[in-house]
Amino acid sequence: MMRRTGRLFAAAFGLAVAIPASAGTDPIVATLAPAATAVPAGTYVDFEILDPLNSKLSKPGDRFRIRTTVPVAFNGAVVVPDGVLGEGEVIHAARARAAGKAGELILAARFVEYQGQKIALRSFRFAQSGESRTHEAALVGLVAVPVVLFMAGSEVVVPAGTRGQAKLVADIPFVLPDGEH
Repeated sequence: MMRRTGRLFAAAFGLAVAIPASAGTDPIVATLAPAATAVPAGTYVDFEILDPLNSKLSKPGDRFRIRTTVPVAFNGAVVVPDGVLGEGEVIHAARARAAGKAGELILAARFVEYQGQKIALRSFRFAQSGESRTHEAALVGLVAVPVVLFMAGSEVVVPAGTRGQAKLVADIPFVLPDGEH
C-alpha cells in the first residue's frame, strides 16, 4: 500500500519512479482487426450469357449459364472477380407465329456462385422481340388470305457472348485485407 502511494505521489509531482522489469515493460503493440464491410444490395453485376438462346427452341424454366465480365469491387477491394459462373432462367418464350407475329423471349439472371456461396441477382429482364411483320401480313391479307397464315415474324436469337447486367439482391459481407482500412 505504501509503495503504491509513493508512486502516485511521484507521478503527481513529475518524479521518476523505478518500476521493476516484471511489471510489464514490454511495449504495447496495437494491431488492427480486419474491418468487416459489405458490397451493398443493388450494386450492378456485369455478365455475359454463355449459351445461345432463341424463342423457337427455348422454354420457360430452361436454365442457361452466365459469367461475370467485370469484378464486383467495393472501395478498391475485389469481392467477386470476373470469370465467376452463374445461372439464368428463361421466364417466357414464344416462337414466331403466323400472320407476322414476332417471337418473344424474356430472360432473368438468377445468381453467380463464388466460394461456395450463391449470390442472388435481380432486376435483369432480358426482353427482346423478333421483327414483327403484322403490317405486311395485313397488306398481303387484303390480296391473298391463304398466304397470311404462313407469313411468320422473326424469331428472337440471343447469341452466346451477349452482355447483360443485374443487381445484387442482398449485401455481400466481406473482410478488407489487413492494411486497407
